[in-house]
Amino acid sequence: MHEENVFTKAGLLSLALLFTFVAGWEVYLRLQGFGLSYNDDEALWAYHRQRIYQATTANPVIIGSSRMKFDIDQPTWEKISGSAPVQLSLVGTSPRPLLTDLANDPDFHGAVLIGMTEGIFFTPSGSFPERQARKCVAFYPTWSMAQQSGFAIGRLLESSLLFLDEEQFSLRGLTSQLAVANRPGVFAPPVFPQKFVTRDFNRQTTMTPEFVADTTLQNQVKAIWMYIASQAPREPMPDSVLTGIFREVSADVRKIQERGGKVLFVRMPSTGPIREGEKQAFPREKYWDRLLEATGAPGIHYEDYAELARYDCPEWSHLSPDDAKKFTADFIRIIGQQTGGAFSLSNADSARFNTLMFR
Repeated sequence: MHEENVFTKAGLLSLALLFTFVAGWEVYLRLQGFGLSYNDDEALWAYHRQRIYQATTANPVIIGSSRMKFDIDQPTWEKISGSAPVQLSLVGTSPRPLLTDLANDPDFHGAVLIGMTEGIFFTPSGSFPERQARKCVAFYPTWSMAQQSGFAIGRLLESSLLFLDEEQFSLRGLTSQLAVANRPGVFAPPVFPQKFVTRDFNRQTTMTPEFVADTTLQNQVKAIWMYIASQAPREPMPDSVLTGIFREVSADVRKIQERGGKVLFVRMPSTGPIREGEKQAFPREKYWDRLLEATGAPGIHYEDYAELARYDCPEWSHLSPDDAKKFTADFIRIIGQQTGGAFSLSNADSARFNTLMFR
């Protein structure tokens, strides 16, 4: 009996210590000014993948890399069209496996916006920039009921507790903040500032107010982009590989269009040395122009429109939250004008757009 009391007391003490540590960690993070952010993992992607069957030109499926997640402001889109888009883009990832996934789904007949960032989009099939996209595509059909139940519980907890942000505050997330030098055979990924972004449940990625206001943080990320650019292959992609990519993308686009779906390519803003480097490495006539010619799909390149090209990206690659809202409103209007009505909103939605823009 005495031993049972000892174990009971020890268990209660352990629980008290655990609760105190967790509560202290949560309070500390809040005092440091961190905001709530969801884990942008395969489960969250799969949850939104389920929504593609309701996609229309008013709430299209969005695939691409990080610029599509930063620059298209979903609340603004929803205010104008009445429906939020389905955000399936993945940071640092080629959207081509996602396009193939949509093309091979016979039940998908909706609209797709495809973000084209040359250095990520035009990479050989099966290469590193496709890894996360392939993981998500493979995960979705195997997403079990147990995993979905765990996701639902995690969703509720993540909406209230900061420390559950695994990308920043798990042991793996914290150790990734350690500056480790590269050495032979080992690549140490660059360390982004902790207060760079937050991610909401709809997979919107947004710069934090601290990042927008702090040029020191912005310069840290600029240095990372320049380092990544310096590691890119110096030799141009062989034309045989590039032609194969055009052929693959064209086949996927055609499958979607033959089922009555719509496809629109998008080139989002970049500025400063990053944009200059992109122009040199990926001449527009060889990549963007050939992509549209090969697929026959319409495209919107931000440099063709003064209202889309007027923004300066704080770290040369993504828009600030305020600029993303303005960009999204102009982008929606241009979609309707430049696609011959194929992507235009309904008359009722157009009236909503005019009311929001000119009140």
